[in-house]
Amino acid sequence: MFRYTIEKPEHGSEEWLRVRWADKQGNRRVSASVAAAIHGTHPYTSSAALAGELLMESPPVPKPSNKDMERGNRMEPMLIDWAGDLENKKLVTPDVMYCYEEGTCRMIATLDAIDEEGTPYEVKTTKKRWDGELPDHWRWQGVQQAICAGSTAVEWVIFDGSMELHRHTQFITSDEMEIHKNEVRLFLSSIDDGLMPENATPTFAEIGEMYPESHSKSVDLDEFDLQTIEHLKEVKDQIATLEEIESKLSAQIGSVLQDAEVGLYGGEEVITWKTMKRDSLDTKALGQAHPALVAKFRKTTQYRQMKIKKRRK
Repeated sequence: MFRYTIEKPEHGSEEWLRVRWADKQGNRRVSASVAAAIHGTHPYTSSAALAGELLMESPPVPKPSNKDMERGNRMEPMLIDWAGDLENKKLVTPDVMYCYEEGTCRMIATLDAIDEEGTPYEVKTTKKRWDGELPDHWRWQGVQQAICAGSTAVEWVIFDGSMELHRHTQFITSDEMEIHKNEVRLFLSSIDDGLMPENATPTFAEIGEMYPESHSKSVDLDEFDLQTIEHLKEVKDQIATLEEIESKLSAQIGSVLQDAEVGLYGGEEVITWKTMKRDSLDTKALGQAHPALVAKFRKTTQYRQMKIKKRRK
């Protein structure tokens, strides 16, 4: 067991993402904010997405800030001061990141604040009303922060949609710590071997993010792969057939409704067909009127297209 700290780069920077992604030896590690993904309970990151990120050859790059991130970043220092004033405690934001290693169990945590006794403080802003219960992805984040900081508790400072500041103390048991350490150990053992963990099943979109560019090479497929392709073709054919049936059925009902918005059966509303409006940019007309302007703001989107080839008989 090895617990240590490293200097914290600017929060959210490329270097900050890199040190969360791997240690100096290139060994991948799990950061506290996505700890719940290991258990399959993170609402925004799946275990497969996390594995895909860790299996990549280079660390992730900073993403544009959204409204929730901007709100949290701006309010966090104020909420730390507010909580410290209420409790008459000196809370400081550490200039280090906290790390824990035990075999293939490698974890890192960025703490929002810490008190003089070394207890971590985690600040959250949310539009939802705080109901007194930590959601799973917060709970596992707290477990990992406690492990990395060598604490048995995490203090939560929550500013919710009621515009009130709430406080919650999360006491972490030794059983919770062992469960999490074991799951991280198993997860990273697969990553170290260059494999997708057993409990991580990526979606097609996640596979596409792992391998965004194609190269001029081929892969030999086995019989199972060929059967999978045949099954995929059958599903695509079924979807096309269902879409055709959907179009015919919709046309049949549309001919009955004609210009009526609502269809009733026994006085009960069972279907609607209302006029909707959607604004869109006429890029063709804009290009003709202002070609230089369109060229300046043109954005190329790269993606990979999968096509099933017709086999020779």
